[in-house]
Amino acid sequence: MEHHDTIVIGAGPIGLETAAGLLAHEHSTLVLDSGPIGSTIATLFPPATRFFSSPDRLEIAGIRCPTFAEEKANREEYLAYLRGVVDTLSIPVRTFHTVRDARATPSGFELEVAERSGRGRRFSARTLVLATGGMGRTRALGIEGETLPHVRHDLGDPHQYHGRRVLIVGGRNSACEAAIRCWRAGADVHLSHRGPEVNERVKYWIRPELLALIEEGRITAYPESVPARIDREQVTLHSLSGEAPIPLEVDDILLMIGYEHDPQLMRQLDLPLDPVTLAPTFDERTMETSVPGLYVAGTATAGTQDRFRVYIENCHVHAQRIASAITGIDGTTISEHRRLEES
Repeated sequence: MEHHDTIVIGAGPIGLETAAGLLAHEHSTLVLDSGPIGSTIATLFPPATRFFSSPDRLEIAGIRCPTFAEEKANREEYLAYLRGVVDTLSIPVRTFHTVRDARATPSGFELEVAERSGRGRRFSARTLVLATGGMGRTRALGIEGETLPHVRHDLGDPHQYHGRRVLIVGGRNSACEAAIRCWRAGADVHLSHRGPEVNERVKYWIRPELLALIEEGRITAYPESVPARIDREQVTLHSLSGEAPIPLEVDDILLMIGYEHDPQLMRQLDLPLDPVTLAPTFDERTMETSVPGLYVAGTATAGTQDRFRVYIENCHVHAQRIASAITGIDGTTISEHRRLEES
């Protein structure tokens, strides 16, 4: 069994920043992730997706995040940045290591981990940090046919939809951006959403273009509608305004209806969760939960969010609080220590 003082589960920005704060004081730390570094960004963001936040607000561990055009970072730039942070700070990360089981022991925690090859590994740690994010599993409509092979929850490369009839379900950022990008790639795009119009909170550089494409008839919108049934040949849209059902023949269906928190590890560790959001309970001063030695960080602290109030840029303080609680050194000292090392 491999032992470390602290294991961080989740190699996203805040998980890496937490590990960096601990490693700055020679605290034995390991990061595990079921996917690659920045897994949520790498697997759920389509190519070239731009962040809403400015690069300086996405920076972690005091390392600058430059962008090619001195504008908001895109997916590829930020993933490259995260790789650079890991290499620069020598953060030990084991990617594609999925934690199958976690349990508390008298001396800390033990983990049963599966590598991508299928080989099993065991790890132990005195303290454990869950930085597992809030998008661990896809939302489901709960209708017949949504598990058919032509139904997806992620866009992937829009190139694959050229010449195909695509129904995109959803009215927020992911769905709206997917609609535009599929249309640009040469798809016949249809958009179904619950509201009477595209959500007002959609990114300011996406919403006007989508509305124009809809008004010009280049993208067909079905407001106040939801899929009621999916077959191999067509999908039936149910009208929320009381109109007749709409049968629609399509080749591909993208259910861009969001993701939700996966509480599996938290439940294994007997961590109390909010019954609605599945958010864990914790001490905001230290980020420690009611399970001694177990900490939470990043968007995992909020469970499932309908409107995102917890995101990368307001979670940096989590890393500082955890590092302070575990090492006994306050966040100011940690930051000062890093600046002295860089100079």
